[in-house]
This record gives sequence, C-alpha cells and structure tokens, in this order.
Amino acid sequence: MAEEKWETWPPEGHEKRLENYARYRLLFFGRHDEVYSRVQAWLDREMDKTIVYIVANFAGLISKICADLLFGEQIRVVVGEEDSQEQQAVDKIISDNNLHTVNYEMALSASWRGDAVYKARFGKYRDWSEGEQAIIEAVPANIFFPHLNGDNVQEMTGATLAWVKEDGDRRYLRKEIHLPGIIRNELWLLDGSRIRRQVPLSTLPEYEGLPEEQETGYPGLLVEHVPNWRLDDMFWGISDYVDLESMFDELNNRVSKISRILDKHSDPKLIVPPGLMRYDEKLRRWYIEKEDLQVVEVDQEQAGDLPKYLVWDAQLEAAFKQIDKLLELLMMMSEVSPAAFGLDKAGVAESGRALKFRLIRTLAKINRKKLYFDQGLKNILYAAQVLDVTHGRGGYEPKIPRIEWADGLPVDQMEQAEVEQIRLASGNTSLESSVRRLDGLDGKALQEELDRIRGGRQGQAPSAPRVSLPPAVGQGGGS
Repeated sequence: MAEEKWETWPPEGHEKRLENYARYRLLFFGRHDEVYSRVQAWLDREMDKTIVYIVANFAGLISKICADLLFGEQIRVVVGEEDSQEQQAVDKIISDNNLHTVNYEMALSASWRGDAVYKARFGKYRDWSEGEQAIIEAVPANIFFPHLNGDNVQEMTGATLAWVKEDGDRRYLRKEIHLPGIIRNELWLLDGSRIRRQVPLSTLPEYEGLPEEQETGYPGLLVEHVPNWRLDDMFWGISDYVDLESMFDELNNRVSKISRILDKHSDPKLIVPPGLMRYDEKLRRWYIEKEDLQVVEVDQEQAGDLPKYLVWDAQLEAAFKQIDKLLELLMMMSEVSPAAFGLDKAGVAESGRALKFRLIRTLAKINRKKLYFDQGLKNILYAAQVLDVTHGRGGYEPKIPRIEWADGLPVDQMEQAEVEQIRLASGNTSLESSVRRLDGLDGKALQEELDRIRGGRQGQAPSAPRVSLPPAVGQGGGS
C-alpha cells in the first residue's frame, strides 16, 4: 500500500492507538488517578481533602520483571568465529551503540505499549562524535506509522516516522519516509491539528543541508517493528496491560478504602456526659475547658461509664482477603509467578531447576516475547552490517547473526557443575564446550583456560570421574 496522504495530525486511524500508548504510559509510572476518571470524582466528593488515593503499581512491576528476564542478562550475537573480521565488526556495532541497554529499554517500553521499533542509519552517533558509524537506535512507537501491504496485514512496504517541531509560535510536522533503499525527508506546516502545506527543510536551521532524498545502499527498510505479541490478523502488538486495567483499579480502590477507614478511626471521638461542654458564640463551636477535642455528649444512662472513647471494630478481614484474591488473579492473568515477586508460599527454591518449574508460565511469557525480538534483532543487525560495509570500513561479508539468549534467572553454579560433570563422564560433551558454558569464555580466553587446566593435570595419574548412574530400564540393580 502506498503512503497515505495525511490531512490532520495525528493521522486518521491512529488516534485510538496513540491514546492507548498515553494511557498505558501513565499506568506504568503509577499515575493511575489520571487514568481512572471515577477516582477524581470520588476524591472531589470527600469532605476531608487529606484523603489519599493509594496506587499499588502492579503494572510497573510486570513490565520491569519482563524486561529483567528478557534482557537483564546480555545476549550473545554470533556471526562467525571469535577472531573473524565479521564477528569483530558486529561486536563493535553492538558496543558502539550500547545495544544491550537499548534492548532493555525497548523491552520495558514494548511491555506497556505493545510495540517497539528499531532504526538503523549511518552517521554520527552524537553531534560531538568523531567520524561516522553504523547506528542502531530505538524509535518511540508513537511516531511510527507503517505503510502496509493491502494483501498482507503484517507486511510493511514502507514506513513514516513523524513528529512535531516547534519554532516560536509556529508548529511543523517533520516526516522521515522510509522506502526500500530510499529515505525521503519532508517538513510540513501545522495549523492546529490541520496539515497545511509542505515547506522547505531549510525553514528550520537544524535541517539546513539535509537532502530531501537519500539512498541508503540497503535494499530493504531501515526500520524494524517488534510487536510485544499479536494475532495473525493484526499488525500492531498487544500490551501486557490490555486485560488487567479493571483489576489495577480495583486493587488501588480497595487499598485506598482500607487506608481511609484506618485514618478515620485513628482519632476517635470522646463521649462525655451532658453539661461538660461549653459553646463559644464567637468561634461558634463546642469545647471543654478550652481543649480542642472531638467530643460528643450522650445520656450517661444509655452510654454507661463516662467519659470514654467511641471506638469501632473495623472488621477488615474480608477486605484483606479480597486484596489477596485480586493479587492472585493479577498474577494469573499477567502470567507472572509469585516466585518472581518473592511471594512464593513454597519458600526458597531448592535449586535452579525447581525455580524454573515455579516460573514456568512466566518463562513461557518471556519466550513468546523472544520470538519477536529474536527476528527483529537479526534483521536490524544485518541492516547495520550492510550500512557499515557500504558506507564505512567494508572488507567483510554481512551475515544474518545467530542470537544466544540467557534465561534471566540466577545461575545455580553447583547444579550447573554437577550437570557438566555427568556430561563429561558420559562422553557427550567436550572439555572445551563445558568450560565455555560454565565460565562464559570464548576465543583466546577460552584457549588459555584450557591450557591451564591441561597443564595442571600433567604429572597426575589419569583417572575418570566416578559418577553413579541409575541402572538401565529393565535391568536389575543386583550386586
């Protein structure tokens, strides 16, 4: 589908998506009172303006846990041997762009937005940078507008990045239109929400000298959309908050109401017999010997021994049970295990394997996200290599990388060592592979470690590790 002609900003058809982004961002930052309109109405009705709406920001926790498990540990990008030119080039692209941090930030935003967008370009990383390089950066999804294939809803034929620029009292719409092999730069005058006319790029000083059309040297698009997750009949991703908003609201409401009840009864009224209170005509209030107390006069025959405080049993057990049930439902619907919050009733996991079983739904959720990020990262890293070869140092062949993911969980080193010992004893792995997995070494560092291990064994009588293995199926365990 060709690029659509826009008459308004934001363009028609994207209003709901952008509204959702804005609402989910408020939820992520815990500003729930700005999302739920009934909250402000409830606060406005209260006579006591010290009433506080308490936010239990479960939304932010969900996004942080997802990002921690997805990119909390650095991924490993492999395109060749450790010392090969292409591997060193990719490692430099990753290091120069601080890609591990970019990935984490994108995973965090993709969780609440439902969408993340990478962009590759060749130029200066910062205005003060020396020289040009292949750059991979994040693009906020709220400035990303794809051109979709009319016969395939998930296929992009192009994309427009558009954002507002202000110069004095004038507003402009800056458009960066990506097509295969080409980028077009445009500037349009805005009148409120109406797009009036196209103006020269030189209208704004920062775009002086920027060409209206640039050839990229890459046959595809330099923007890569990564959905959080989605269905087969949609292009846009789905936020982790999409079916949880009502539960966020109810959890906040219940906690706030409990707080209000406890505050209300933290300063009980004093019950006194008739005749002790005086009325001040000037101040128009009742008092007891100039003491400013919350006092109520009652008939002593009805109230019994006086004075005493008027207290009330709040009976909050049902409210706390509802909070527990809400948390249980939130964890179930968000696919985040209690163990991820440290709330596992079973206590501390005995091993890394046991922890993985307790986090099975959470890890499945993270693996679902990996499906999309894995392909997105492969595509954008390949594009960055092509830009690097075409406009930069050259001298190597761009390759689609292989990405090795970590699970984001704490490493149980004792369990890992036992597994490697069994594998070495059974002969289904090499010492080199075992040391690589245990110590995370590669290339020259791995070889040096292997030399030290083999050197330490010289002069010792060779002995095979003794490992007790269970008897084969159908065989007895006799002596």
